[in-house]
Amino acid sequence: MNPMQDQDLSSTQVTQLTKAMLSVAMVDGIHPAEAALIGQFYESSRSADMPITAAILATPKNHVLDVEALKGSSTAFADTVVLMCLMTAYADGQLSSTEHALIHEIATALGVDATRFEGHLAHVHDALVGALSHLPDAGSVAVVVKELTATDY
Repeated sequence: MNPMQDQDLSSTQVTQLTKAMLSVAMVDGIHPAEAALIGQFYESSRSADMPITAAILATPKNHVLDVEALKGSSTAFADTVVLMCLMTAYADGQLSSTEHALIHEIATALGVDATRFEGHLAHVHDALVGALSHLPDAGSVAVVVKELTATDY
């Protein structure tokens, strides 16, 4: 089952998820690939009464996540937050130890246990490897997979 399928997120959930993704990206400076992922998510999810994407990305420090605000979220939303945060972290090519620690803190606040967290981590890793597997240059794919597998945490 894909925990991100067919969710109708409220404006509050879109805002919380965007703040979570921004918080992860700001750990080591927002990389253009992270900004693109966050912008694409926010733009496709925001309602007309929410700030425009450019405004959110222009002032990321104004949109830091309050982890406590996530407590009591549904399991489906918790899974989505963790998965999107992991995708944001990997968008620049690696999951750093500080990104991993922040995502783990967010997951804990959401009630995601260690087994589910590791499952989400494996899911994102597998999705990234799967996205590369169709490329004709197997040697380059192997190098990228090796880099994705190497962990700093």
